Amino acid sequence: MSLRHPKPDALEQFVLGRLGSSEMREIARHLLAGCRRCQDVTETLWEPVEAFEAPPDFAAAETANDAHRDGYDIVLDRVFERILATGSQLAEQRSVGRRLYEELLQCPAERRHLLLANSQRFRNRMLCERLIEGSSEACFEDPRRAIEIGRLAVLAGDQLAVGECGGDEGLAGLTTRAWAHLGNAFRISVDLASAETAFDKAEALLNEGSVTLIEKAKVLSLLASWRKEQQRFGEAAQILDRAAAIYKKLGQWSLLGRTLLQKALICGEAGDGEGEMKLLRQALDLIDPQADPRLFLAARHNLINALNEAGRVREAFALLYHTRPLYLQAGDRMNLLKLRWLEGVVAFGLKRIDQAEAAFREVRDSFRDLGLDYDAALAALDLAGVYILQGRPADVSRVAEETLATFQSYNTHREAIAALLVFSNAARMNQAGLELVREVSDLLKRTRKHFNFHPAQPS
Repeated sequence: MSLRHPKPDALEQFVLGRLGSSEMREIARHLLAGCRRCQDVTETLWEPVEAFEAPPDFAAAETANDAHRDGYDIVLDRVFERILATGSQLAEQRSVGRRLYEELLQCPAERRHLLLANSQRFRNRMLCERLIEGSSEACFEDPRRAIEIGRLAVLAGDQLAVGECGGDEGLAGLTTRAWAHLGNAFRISVDLASAETAFDKAEALLNEGSVTLIEKAKVLSLLASWRKEQQRFGEAAQILDRAAAIYKKLGQWSLLGRTLLQKALICGEAGDGEGEMKLLRQALDLIDPQADPRLFLAARHNLINALNEAGRVREAFALLYHTRPLYLQAGDRMNLLKLRWLEGVVAFGLKRIDQAEAAFREVRDSFRDLGLDYDAALAALDLAGVYILQGRPADVSRVAEETLATFQSYNTHREAIAALLVFSNAARMNQAGLELVREVSDLLKRTRKHFNFHPAQPS
């Protein structure tokens, strides 16, 4: 049984059947586990099945108490029956959505948009939900595919009517979330101009105020990631505080853990390593590793990185050793790349230079294959640091020139180009050191919001 009890207002909404299906199931499981405290609260929210007077003696009081408990159980059983019936209907609807999703993605790309725009059969709420999920999932494997599916989700949402989504709130929540996930896919792909357009649309829909609290909190969390990407850290923290307040009110502890994880990243960006690690540990206490293994893994990953940044390399190595099975269980390409990159970073900190070299080279090449040239450039700079320690000036110069050439082929920030020019010139004269590599890498991270990673058009 969960040690965290649902709040009275959440129990009241449960009795009235006004919570979302996941919240209804969560509270139902809590009550079924035998939490007497919460059963006593819900008992006062239902009208008794039969009114009765308190008897004068103890034996009669026990009989009356049993009768009252029987009345409670009858009402509780009815609520659970309703939950099961609703859950069965939702399962069937999701099954239809999954079938439509598979059918849609098997079609040629140009036909998908025509089907969504013109076919009544594809105007399906659960198809839109599955497209949003598909876009989110693809971010871990192929960010370019995440954009493609995200665009389909937005189009699918635009075709839906209010009645098909259970009311204004349902439709508004779905379309707002679709735009936010599309923006997030653009963000991960470092197409920041398109990300800004998508997030502006999501924020405008959110400000209309017609979405449910849980939908609002989910969109706020994605919006906070975008504000962090823009280095608007104060705004990001305020947005996360709003999301956290909603999750606390709804008793959504794992999602609250996700919010603390995001706040920890802001602390890290601001140079507050101790604050970052404190929030990460709090997040790990709240996140259920069975219910949300990806989120738990993300928190562990960030804690390992924070420990390494703080110079606590052996602690980072120990935690990485125990976390490695979680990366392998996740199995997607992006998480495996994150594992390999982190293995390289920790190996570098432990002076295991050959291991670090192999890891950074694999990561750089894989990011190139995925078309993620920004991340490939950062991995290449890590590789240059290895070459400096190995005394390989020719390789340092080659990496510097390749990285500069990549950035010059894009419409990127002038300060970043200038820094890469300095690095390339220093490498050519065998004067590039680890400190310079670190400064260039930090600059690229700070100025990422200015990058437009689309090839420059010929003038």
